[in-house]
Amino acid sequence: MRKAFCLGLLMAGLVFRVFSANILVPSLELVTRGYMDNGSFALSTRGDLDLLVEGGYKFGGQVILNIESEELHDLSDSSALGFKSAAIQLRNLFSIPLDLTWFAGEYDNLCTGDLFPVFFGTGRIASRFGGYMYFPEGVQYEGIHQVAGTGVKLETTFGSESNRTGFYIYQDSFLGTGHFSADFWTIQNFRSFKLESFIGASFPASVYGYYRAGLLLYYQAGNTGEFLTQVGIPRWDPVNDPMQIDLFYFLFEPRVHLGLLSIIMTLFWHPEYYHQVQTNELGSVDVNVNFQLGNPDVNIYSGGIETNLSFLTYLDQQFKAGISPYFSAITSGVIWDFKVNVKLFPFDLSDLAEGYIGIRAEF
Repeated sequence: MRKAFCLGLLMAGLVFRVFSANILVPSLELVTRGYMDNGSFALSTRGDLDLLVEGGYKFGGQVILNIESEELHDLSDSSALGFKSAAIQLRNLFSIPLDLTWFAGEYDNLCTGDLFPVFFGTGRIASRFGGYMYFPEGVQYEGIHQVAGTGVKLETTFGSESNRTGFYIYQDSFLGTGHFSADFWTIQNFRSFKLESFIGASFPASVYGYYRAGLLLYYQAGNTGEFLTQVGIPRWDPVNDPMQIDLFYFLFEPRVHLGLLSIIMTLFWHPEYYHQVQTNELGSVDVNVNFQLGNPDVNIYSGGIETNLSFLTYLDQQFKAGISPYFSAITSGVIWDFKVNVKLFPFDLSDLAEGYIGIRAEF
């Protein structure tokens, strides 16, 4: 009954305006996974949607509500519409290009690459390697650091159309009440080169606090080549954490385009800490090679085949190898994703493959 009410509210938000506020659904995703569970075939559906209430440009305010469930098919699942974030923005403070935003909840994700289309109208540059289809049982990474808590953000463009720079100070939700964080962030957009970076600290934590930094670089070499890298340290305790590779979040992704065929290789190193806590995945690494036909950002139909090698320190069987054919289609604003993971090593005939059907609506 609760889920039916939430879905009804969602549909109403698509077509109505409430007073001077707009009610929108910025994202809706459903992913069904079919897999073998103790010798039996099982289905599991994950749902994630955001409901946005915003007051328009003059008001500069927004509230995001969220429904997220790992098991939508489970009638006992108590997932309900809940608060995700709220923000109120004062633009052009003191009549200069400076914006002040008060926020609470889950706010910006830093160094994802997703902000370039939002701020500068570019095409997609972010890696597609991530999310539930690639990490159904581990940490689902999104950027190097997330600003979450209650605080303020100061942001300016310095009068430039290619720059945005911000400063956050907030009580950190990941660390808990009484722990505060500050982050300095900047993003630069040029025709073939793009950069996003941040540096931050949290106090009181440990003896001398926690520190973090991250960098995203994107370069386009004509029409045939692209290069993306994300490198950073999500958390560093200078007293208890010796500086070593285990601390790093590292993604390296060259892309080669040969007409309809694209070859995309992704190397991802899992960090020891993420969102201020241990991941238990330090030393894990993924190597994924994607042979893609068509461009999912341009073509209605696209597909291909991926090969994946993984060394996962948090599983009993640490080394895995597999191959994954996939297909995507765009129909009336809905993106359909179909994927089959065939497990080549370790080989187990009773658990040889698992399939995914994903539905993403973009409004």
